[in-house]
Amino acid sequence: MANYQADGALDREVEALYQALMGRQPFVYRAADDPFYRSYADRYVQNGRLAMRDSMGAAAALTGGYGSSYAQAVGQQQFDEYLRQLSEAMPELYGMAYQQYLDEGDALRGQYDLAYERLEGERAQEAAAQAAEYQRQRDAIADERYRLEQEAKAAQQSYKQQQDSYQNLVKLISASGYTPTDAELAAAGLSRASADALRVEFERTRKPVVQTVYYKAAAAPASDSGTARKSTASSSTVTSRSGSTSSSGYKGGLSQR
Repeated sequence: MANYQADGALDREVEALYQALMGRQPFVYRAADDPFYRSYADRYVQNGRLAMRDSMGAAAALTGGYGSSYAQAVGQQQFDEYLRQLSEAMPELYGMAYQQYLDEGDALRGQYDLAYERLEGERAQEAAAQAAEYQRQRDAIADERYRLEQEAKAAQQSYKQQQDSYQNLVKLISASGYTPTDAELAAAGLSRASADALRVEFERTRKPVVQTVYYKAAAAPASDSGTARKSTASSSTVTSRSGSTSSSGYKGGLSQR
């Protein structure tokens, strides 16, 4: 069944039937417009004329074949009798015409009811289809919203995991010079160049520091000749990985008193 439209053929049909039903004129009986009356009238007039002729002929025979006022009066009486019978048939003819008026109205009302029911059925189907489409759209929107929320949550969780991996990997490289795999770099979002830079910095801080430490040599004991040796200042090179300064004697090369 085609979808209902405000300007559809069925809508126009319903409107036309409604206007015809509501625009019916009140019942008014006009004998001249009644085909049954005309048929009755023709038959009664014809029979009345025949009866009048027969009556006038019979009356003329009684008077020797000559016409008389009596014969005319008898013939007119016969004709009037048929007209009276036609008049007596008027209520029946009126009732027949009125019943026909009612039957036509009922038939028109039946057509209108059927067309209106069809129209209401199409409207109901259209409303149901629109409601189903509206619900489908709402469900689609809800599903899309849920999908976006899940994607956002997954993205947040992935970002947090990447940040944690990044921080942990940076700490590990900076503290130990660890060389990460490509998978570890991808999980942390760290480039190979950045990781290499961290390793270089780690190696630089671990390079040995060479420092020169001055110390004073102990005074030599007196010789048998009674002369004292001169004290000499010596230097020693100390290697430290931590960068601290160590010495094996006094700093600075000052004479000990």
